[in-house]
Amino acid sequence: MVGKTVNWEQRSLFFNWTRKYPELYNNVALQKGQFKLVGRTNYNAPIEDFELFDLMKDPYELKNIVTVNNSKAEELKSELDQIFSELIMSKNLIDPPEISVGTKHENPVILNRNDAQGQRGIWAQEQIYGFWKVQIKEGRYNLKFKFIHPLKESGRMILETNTLIHQMRVSEPDTDILEMKNVSLPDLKGNLRPIYTSKNGNIFPFWVEIKRMDN
Repeated sequence: MVGKTVNWEQRSLFFNWTRKYPELYNNVALQKGQFKLVGRTNYNAPIEDFELFDLMKDPYELKNIVTVNNSKAEELKSELDQIFSELIMSKNLIDPPEISVGTKHENPVILNRNDAQGQRGIWAQEQIYGFWKVQIKEGRYNLKFKFIHPLKESGRMILETNTLIHQMRVSEPDTDILEMKNVSLPDLKGNLRPIYTSKNGNIFPFWVEIKRMDN
């Protein structure tokens, strides 16, 4: 705000790390002034299960003082709860915006698992369900599908976009990248679901590159 003086030393800094939605009191922290409250515990944990550090005296966060400064920990936890409640009600978490595909502003578009939705644990696993919310411009596309490990079994590469499904049979792949070329896609707004299916199960790509060829 113009003309407003901000005491930056007393501002609150909220930290959260997650691969999906925020987890209550796990991988979360609030720093205000010289004190930092860290949560790596259960959703219903008592304040004693948190960690409190005095960064002025302990910049490397080696000494947990939550038991000797319980009131400060409770104060920071109350503010952390308020920020967390606002975070989980944010519009972009409740209804994430679609990723635009096929525009002149970004071509190709790379969809990676940081942006994917689906099952928890989507980052590191292969046989897992996932998808991306996209808004695609009508056109012809080349797609690359990158997998964590080389595919060993023959199967089918399937690309599902709403009611339209493209499939390609693959024999003895022995590669971690598959390509679908000259794929015709209409204007659509919905979910893009790629999957490699074989007798050993369904494998979700690590990332997908989508390049419009007629732009």
